[in-house]
Amino acid sequence: AATFAPGARRDSDAPGDAGSAAASTAVNEAAPGSSAAPAAAPKPERGITAWAWDRLPEHVDTRQAGNVIRAYPALVDEGDSVALTLLPTAAERDLASRRGIRRLLVLATPSPVAYVQSHLSNEEKLSLGQSAYAGPRALLDDCLAAVVDAELRALQPDGLLRTRAEFETARAAVSGAVMERMFETAALVARILKAAREADKAIAKASSLQLMAALAEARSQLEALVPAGFVSATGLERLRHLPRYLEAITVRVRRMQDNPGRDRQLMTEFAQAAEAYAKAGGTVPIDPEADPTLVRVRWMLEELRVGLFAQELRTAETVSVQRIRKALAG
Repeated sequence: AATFAPGARRDSDAPGDAGSAAASTAVNEAAPGSSAAPAAAPKPERGITAWAWDRLPEHVDTRQAGNVIRAYPALVDEGDSVALTLLPTAAERDLASRRGIRRLLVLATPSPVAYVQSHLSNEEKLSLGQSAYAGPRALLDDCLAAVVDAELRALQPDGLLRTRAEFETARAAVSGAVMERMFETAALVARILKAAREADKAIAKASSLQLMAALAEARSQLEALVPAGFVSATGLERLRHLPRYLEAITVRVRRMQDNPGRDRQLMTEFAQAAEAYAKAGGTVPIDPEADPTLVRVRWMLEELRVGLFAQELRTAETVSVQRIRKALAG
């Protein structure tokens, strides 16, 4: 039977007991004559702050009413700790565990946030203080989550760890890179927020009844690019493109004032791609753990905006309405 080492704190009376057998899935009984007993279901835990298992089983089986019930142990991020929970499918386990594993790596890493915050330039401090986050500390905490996630994905592209050895390898990689990458990320985010303020000012300055719909659409784009949580949700790889996307908003607003008809024409073209994306189930913003095709197309839409409204900023890839439809079709 699978065994689980205790975490930092056991809370068997946690409300909802998400690890109950009711949350698991029935599978066929073991083959007749098999000597292997189904794995014992682990008792749910909350308040876990450190990796506590030599190997975390991919699933556990229990026998009930002549059936073998299979459940999938997941590590669920609860903010300042992690919960061990049983979920009914492997897909749900993996979705939850990516964030839970990241949380445990953050908790295992001496936080550089206070040091980084105290060593930012005055301009960077000013930029980081003006965002959708609750404050600069919350923003830097999100930068740390993004840095940890990037280091984890460099080792394990799927973001999943199963063993203590894998966790320790990831923890060492994070610890070795976190300070330098935090300063790099904070500087980039300061640039992003400066570009966002410039776009916001351009939209406010251009306010007119004739441009009301176009400006509202531009503001919607702006708010979707830099909401609270955008750093870790966007990810470091894509984050470097955000200054260009935001500058493209400013360029578009300037040009629509000179030629509103041309802006409407380009927006009609963009809307074809946006509607195809929405019909496929895409959202803006999008959960980074959503279908990879939708995540890719969400950012292709931003590149299409650049190509249509601010060509001089150049796109990172060749993009068109047709290419977006092709990507959605698989």
